[in-house]
Amino acid sequence: MNHNGLGNFDDLFQSARQDGLTNNTMDLVVANLNGPTMLGAVGVGLNQLATNEVTLAMNILDMSGSMGPHAAGLIRAYNDDYLAAMAGSTAADDILVSTILFDDAVALFHGYVNLRDAPPLDQRVYTPNGTTALYDAVAAGMTNMVLYAQTLRQSGIMVRCIVIVYSDGEDNASRQTAAAVRRAAQELLKHEMYTLAYVGFRTGGISARELRQLADTIGFPDILIAGISHAELRQIFHLASQSTIRVSQRQPHGASIFS
Repeated sequence: MNHNGLGNFDDLFQSARQDGLTNNTMDLVVANLNGPTMLGAVGVGLNQLATNEVTLAMNILDMSGSMGPHAAGLIRAYNDDYLAAMAGSTAADDILVSTILFDDAVALFHGYVNLRDAPPLDQRVYTPNGTTALYDAVAAGMTNMVLYAQTLRQSGIMVRCIVIVYSDGEDNASRQTAAAVRRAAQELLKHEMYTLAYVGFRTGGISARELRQLADTIGFPDILIAGISHAELRQIFHLASQSTIRVSQRQPHGASIFS
């Protein structure tokens, strides 16, 4: 096990290919190995796990400038209606949570940790500014998840994975392409362990139809289009917490997490 919670990369790649992941996914992983979200701890060590069945919950939060007016509401909803709600559930010991923040740059807020160790968001951390590197953020999130999931699976741990992207606009700053992200997403969805969901916030002049098109562009089939008032943010993050709990309890593959 190396410093970032992952095993030997060669072994991970070999096991990933044995599990059916092809170049569509592995090329995206390789392209992000030197990215900013790989510099810290991607996940906790195996000796810190209390169960042999784990759900990895990845949150990818838009922090571009247009989210500024809604920052306080998002912070409170994420802390109270997502983290605290899951931490108080019977599934708490089975869920590891990780969060990525992005504007025109992508940053790992924290790798996969137990809910009791997950740091809350605050206004020092969530500081909306800049443009929107959506594709880069999603590519980074999938890279961290695939590699850490393979690390766990190599050790005999059953893994389920859920990625939820929260964004209010189209990409205008990424190096990664939508096509590369979509190919990888479509491949991951062939494996029952992965759930990919997109929450599109209606801010500014973007329409619900455009937000749905953005979700389709990156290959995320589970879509929720929502407003962004404080009350709506609370509902969204509560729904995300309950959906993650259901995934951890073996929700049937293909069922919408937003139903």
